[in-house]
Order: sequence, then structure tokens, then C-alpha cells
Amino acid sequence: MTSATAASRHNWESDLERYRTRAVQVLDTHLPATTGCTECGDPWPCARACTAELVLEL
Repeated sequence: MTSATAASRHNWESDLERYRTRAVQVLDTHLPATTGCTECGDPWPCARACTAELVLEL
């Protein structure tokens, strides 16, 4: 069980920054094309790009 003190020391900003960095990387590779996403081939916008956009809104 985690104590309240240990939980309050967690650096949430560090986690969010890591998520944001990863989201930018995803959006740099998952791009629209006439046949769908250039990276995964799924219909555009692909789930990965949509999720990355949501992360950047945090």
C-alpha cells in the first residue's frame, strides 16, 4: 500500500512531459495519405494519431 506522503512526492509533470514527447513522436510518423495513415495503414485519422492528440490536450 502506498502512503499519502509517497504519492505526493510523485512528479506528475515529469510523466506528462514524457507522454507529450511520445505523442509528438507519434504525430510525426502517423500522417494522412490518400490510402490512410502513412505509418500503420489504418483509415485516417488512425487511433494512434487520435490518442496522441488527446495526450497533447492534457
